Amino acid sequence: MSIYHNKKTLFFKIKNKSLKEWKEYTNHPFVIKLGNGTLPLSCFKIYLLQDYIFLQKLIKILCLSAYKANTTLDRDRSLKFIMGIKHELSLHIKYCRKFNIPKSKILATKEKSQNRTYTDYVLNIGTKKSNLELFIALSPCIIGYGEIGHNLSKIKNWKKNKYASWIKMYSSKEYQSIAAKNIKYLDKLFTNNNKNSYKSLVKIFKKASLLEANFWEMCLS
Repeated sequence: MSIYHNKKTLFFKIKNKSLKEWKEYTNHPFVIKLGNGTLPLSCFKIYLLQDYIFLQKLIKILCLSAYKANTTLDRDRSLKFIMGIKHELSLHIKYCRKFNIPKSKILATKEKSQNRTYTDYVLNIGTKKSNLELFIALSPCIIGYGEIGHNLSKIKNWKKNKYASWIKMYSSKEYQSIAAKNIKYLDKLFTNNNKNSYKSLVKIFKKASLLEANFWEMCLS
């Protein structure tokens, strides 16, 4: 059974309450075209440039999660996550070179409003609420990319796709393990924060999923 379809997890239960929003995100035209190789290279380049900015914002968000951690284990988990994203930033620059995007172009890129809206939303959630809500707001990104990568890797002849390297990255054992650990972590946070409203978590997840869909849409414009 796929980790994304385990009915016992909080992630599955919330996703099942948000199927419309989830499909708008995971089945967005950007994702479909990425999967079949018809996505214009110009759109993918916009994505790569904006994703670099997003990763920098993600470090700030994870710093907030470390600050709000209730245990040393949770704090250390966030710190480890921060160092992982810091490393990913350097890998991202190298990856961009494959698509003829120089570092100077990456660093000169301005943040688009759709990008800022999502990260601002997560930061606002994290500032006002607990780490459970913060990681629910991040789950369409952290876990969603894993599910998208997993799904795209099931497409026939995907390895011949010009974006095969992206699919390989997010369908890899390494990233699938990251997604699985974050699904498990949501369950842990929910158990330790059972005072939180389940309905409010669904609301946050729906909003974050739509903001991620808007991120894809931004790259098509």
